[in-house]
Amino acid sequence: MNRWNRRVYYATLIVLIGLFAALCVALATPARAYEGEPIRTKRQDALHEAAEILRSVGYADDSETILALQRAWWQEQEDLDIIAKVIYHEADPTWCSWEHSVAVAVVVLNRVASPYFPNSVKEVVAAPGQYLESYTRNFSKTPRLCYEVAKAALDGDHDVPSDCYWQDTTIQGVSIWKSFEVRTDYFHSITYICRGIVGVD
Repeated sequence: MNRWNRRVYYATLIVLIGLFAALCVALATPARAYEGEPIRTKRQDALHEAAEILRSVGYADDSETILALQRAWWQEQEDLDIIAKVIYHEADPTWCSWEHSVAVAVVVLNRVASPYFPNSVKEVVAAPGQYLESYTRNFSKTPRLCYEVAKAALDGDHDVPSDCYWQDTTIQGVSIWKSFEVRTDYFHSITYICRGIVGVD
């Protein structure tokens, strides 16, 4: 290999290593969910305020009480992230009404609160045949509007009954609470939000 070819070889190798390193950094860095100020739930604000009060009276950051509040804060953040992602796939508020999108989010939370379904947002979403596809899809960004929907559901800013456990294009449960129609240039669908559990209610 002559001197010129050796220089080209090493230059190419350096460029490839740099590109590989940049790719590794990009994959390891979480994508920003949305632009703008972070969206926080009322519970997160309350947890933060409680921690600040405790710090002001002498509690250390590594005290079990403060750590418990931090864990609860991050759990709420995980729930917010998951629900926003589910909304993006199941009832994107750019083509669904606000009420429709919020109702889909509340169905997830109603299941968490029910003894007949898993008791965490992650487990409800990951249950076989439910929301796993929407949760695991690789969205590089979840729009801010989906986070606003998730916040409204978590904050209780809605009128969806607590026994609405189903959202689908088919009728499930015991009765229909409300139906939502979506009509675009590409498709037409009706989503039913249904109440109750057959054999239980």
